[in-house]
Amino acid sequence: MSNSASTATASSDGADAAAGGGAGRGGIAEAIFAEVETMTAGGAMSKSDAFEEISKRTGRRSGTVAANYYRIARKRDGARKPRTRRGRPRGSGRARADVEAVVAKLDDAVKELAKLVRRQEAELATLRAQAAQFDELKKLIAKNS
Repeated sequence: MSNSASTATASSDGADAAAGGGAGRGGIAEAIFAEVETMTAGGAMSKSDAFEEISKRTGRRSGTVAANYYRIARKRDGARKPRTRRGRPRGSGRARADVEAVVAKLDDAVKELAKLVRRQEAELATLRAQAAQFDELKKLIAKNS
């Protein structure tokens, strides 16, 4: 769809600029923001549906429309509050799962090592007993020779 056709079908509440009409620097994003706000007012439509509708009408990608909308939303909210991250840091769920997996492997390795140490202690006790028997045999042989 050409810009002139888009402009002709767009509503007059800022959609001309969103459709590619003569908006100055940042004007398209401002127009998209205004149009999305109008379309979603009172819960009439979700923002993602509004992005899709504007995208179809203007030929812009839905992600581009959303990026323009949120750029203006951040700019307007930025004057009132700093942008903060909510929830867990990125990757923390994955990192926690990785740590838990490593801890589980370490726990298994320690249990296996303890089992091997006990087996080795039993083998050493058997060897010590055999060595004591060997010493007794040597004494008996030495006495009888």
